[in-house]
Amino acid sequence: MDSTYGKSRDRISNLPDAVLCHIISFLPTKFAVGTSVLSKRWRYLWASIPNLDFDDDLLLDRDEPIGDSERSICFKNFVDTVLRHGSISCIRKFRLKCSDHELDSAVNSWICTALERNVQELDLYFDTEYPIELPPKFFFSKTLVVLKLSFSIFLDIPSSIWFPSLKVLHLRSVEFSTDDSAQKLLSSCPVLEELVIERWRLDEQWVFNVSAPTLKSLAIYFSVDGLACIAEREDELVDELDKELLVAPQVGPEDESEDEAEDEPEDQKYKLVVDAPNLEYLSITDFVSEDYLMSNLSSLVKAYVNVGPTIRGIDDQILYRGHIYELLRGISNVKHLSLSGETLHVNKDECEIEEWTLPLQVPTCLELHLKEVEIKKFDGLDYELGAIEFLLKNARVLKKMNIDCRDWRDGQEFCVCEKLSGFTRASRSCEFSVFCHCGGIRLFS
Repeated sequence: MDSTYGKSRDRISNLPDAVLCHIISFLPTKFAVGTSVLSKRWRYLWASIPNLDFDDDLLLDRDEPIGDSERSICFKNFVDTVLRHGSISCIRKFRLKCSDHELDSAVNSWICTALERNVQELDLYFDTEYPIELPPKFFFSKTLVVLKLSFSIFLDIPSSIWFPSLKVLHLRSVEFSTDDSAQKLLSSCPVLEELVIERWRLDEQWVFNVSAPTLKSLAIYFSVDGLACIAEREDELVDELDKELLVAPQVGPEDESEDEAEDEPEDQKYKLVVDAPNLEYLSITDFVSEDYLMSNLSSLVKAYVNVGPTIRGIDDQILYRGHIYELLRGISNVKHLSLSGETLHVNKDECEIEEWTLPLQVPTCLELHLKEVEIKKFDGLDYELGAIEFLLKNARVLKKMNIDCRDWRDGQEFCVCEKLSGFTRASRSCEFSVFCHCGGIRLFS
């Protein structure tokens, strides 16, 4: 019996090396290397794993009594050692998280090593005092399929840049050298399918132009300080992509700082331009841009819009309201539309009696395409009710409307739900649900 127990206890070591390497490849590199002490069989297995994950916070505990300089040396020596002894010729994923800008030369060396080993997924996250400029070699890679760049990264786009295999690109609060850098980067990705942009006010991109004929999923969050995080939502999927999509968080202009606007030229206005004929999913959270131009979005299936008045304000509210109408008109083919309360707020009259301003003509999407609508952070105000009434009255093929009112006060939902139930619906098959603060759901058929 003891012999049988001993064999079952070490059953994992009987697996083939390839299987063991696959298992430990899901561990941060610190722990993968740590498996070398288990036995002679495990001593060099880590050198063959295709995924490398280096995190200076994970390698050394910040609470340990060790100086920053010594900490940086330990991290550098560890990464150098792993890359020097690694035997894999094709790196599947290379992730690097670093918080010491004095390691910039070492960081560039590590990036070049990953590129030389035909890395397919590159994830760089720099939380440094000064931005790290990526090496020229970075801008030409035939093997990169996924690229994620976050925070203290400076992109000086060269004249020659090429990412022929890149399908997924995430840019989170990075800095660009010129006002056309972002467009030059996107133009170098001929097969790009997923793009996530988290911007901040000082990124030097006054006109952010997303022109990508192969793009299927686009999520944009535009903040003042660049500290917001684009979160994953498991309940919103695009079937063809077969993966989780990224949706920007619910924020309003009151969450931003007004101090940043003081350094901006008064005659400059931020503008978002999107031209993507194959785009299926769009998410926009933006309280900075003052103009939107959406074109060639005939394939759009799902859209999330969370926009509102900018921080420095708009003198002509009617003009800005027209820009929002242009945004919504540009996504007129969408079948599933999600709007925030802030977006509805843009379209109310600025007078003592707040009411929703009806568009001059019914958008095409309402009459012919829109099948599902979701209203987030609904407060039950008159202008919001007016917007919902307009949607229900004109959406001829609408199948479902969901209203999220989890912030309501006790008893408020009964009064508002009575009003909602009395609205005329152009689509007889339309059902809508109200999600209350208590977790309950009211259904109307």
